[in-house]
Amino acid sequence: MHYAMTFAAEMKEKKQLFLREMYTIAQGRFGVLIDSYDVGEKHGFDWETLETIVEYLEAKGLIASYEGTLYASLTLKGVERIESPQ
Repeated sequence: MHYAMTFAAEMKEKKQLFLREMYTIAQGRFGVLIDSYDVGEKHGFDWETLETIVEYLEAKGLIASYEGTLYASLTLKGVERIESPQ
């Protein structure tokens, strides 16, 4: 059980890191097309991790990805998530 908690906490941090990096690249704007692979590579995410992160953030409505590519953009909801105090 400890491993599962550690893995879940690690994935949560990676998702937040990915979202913050997209925000930085887009300079706080939504709708800016970003290569998700470049973001993942910068932080050492393997393919499976990157795919999991993108699918999750898209399902939550925080990013919009373009089918068949690794390009994605922040949504207004994604920008607001980064800008709102946690």
